[in-house]
Amino acid sequence: MDHLHDANLLERALVDKANQSRVPITTNFELTPTCTLNCDMCFIRTERSVVERHGGLSPLQQWLDWAEQLQDMGTLFILLTGGEPMLYPHFKELYTRLREMGFILTLNTNGTLIDNEMVRILQTHKPRRINVTLYGDSRETYGRLCHNPQGYTLCMEALKRLKKADIDVKLNVSIVRKNEKDYDEIIRLAQHLDIPAEVNSYMFPLSRPECGSLRNILTERLDADEAARIEMQYMEYKKGNDMARYMHDLKYTLAHVEGTRACSLECRAAKSSCWINWQGILTPCVMLDQPAVDLKKIPMTTAWQQLLEEAKELVSHTECEGCHLRPVCNVCYAAAHCEKTITGSMDYLCQMAKAKERIITNYPPVIH
Repeated sequence: MDHLHDANLLERALVDKANQSRVPITTNFELTPTCTLNCDMCFIRTERSVVERHGGLSPLQQWLDWAEQLQDMGTLFILLTGGEPMLYPHFKELYTRLREMGFILTLNTNGTLIDNEMVRILQTHKPRRINVTLYGDSRETYGRLCHNPQGYTLCMEALKRLKKADIDVKLNVSIVRKNEKDYDEIIRLAQHLDIPAEVNSYMFPLSRPECGSLRNILTERLDADEAARIEMQYMEYKKGNDMARYMHDLKYTLAHVEGTRACSLECRAAKSSCWINWQGILTPCVMLDQPAVDLKKIPMTTAWQQLLEEAKELVSHTECEGCHLRPVCNVCYAAAHCEKTITGSMDYLCQMAKAKERIITNYPPVIH
């Protein structure tokens, strides 16, 4: 869940230095778990009544206080997300205040609340980028998957407004059983709108039962073989004419992998990045519920140091040790944790990696 995966050279240099120095240069603010959609595979969405029973959303001043503490610690990039972050009652003021403080902001949104007034705010205080999640290419798919047919129309209108306003936009696309047949049209739509698309066919089997958001993601996500096929199909869209060379290099890499280690927390989580949920709980990332520190009880600097220390004690997943498929596997520490916690094993990840290996092996060779 790294919103700086496409960082430019300067951003990458800053992030690498922060990673070495253990500075939280990027932070994710999960402002609210409520949403205008109700997608069947979403593990975050929570009803407003349940949110209130669990203490309600963090107030505006609380987010601003945390932001000020983070800025003193070296935070430069903030992702505002949810749920649907624009449902946060004080979103416009929070967004404007954070930009005025000098933060570089990215937004995750489903686009349903981006009206002309919101566009004017975004034009005045431009974000680094807005990631708009697109769930299908029709009202029917939005009705079937998101239980809000109007969501498609609102999203399309938002994309046109953002493009016209010259605001940097990227499409996030999650492919599951109920929108799998929309994949080709989604890609064509992205090309037509001239908006880059990032497709994800691996769904973490995560849930938040303590807040009433228990979803049976195992029945919603694709079979492992189909998830692998979609992922490789997406790479074909992404690589274009370089796909044959890319597959050739993967084939060579898989043939020469040796000495892979157990799966540990190797990403930037709890090194230079962290997640703060709507209740003020600090975790390494959205997918990891431990270690967790309550920011309403201790200062940010103390909480960050506690997170760093406890993250060092996380036990590695030894199942991955020695596996030659690691270069093409979707496994990360959080994915392994979620799979083992919810399904009892990492079989789905292994099956997906093996399916990708078969696709790579059978791909036509490069013709010189």
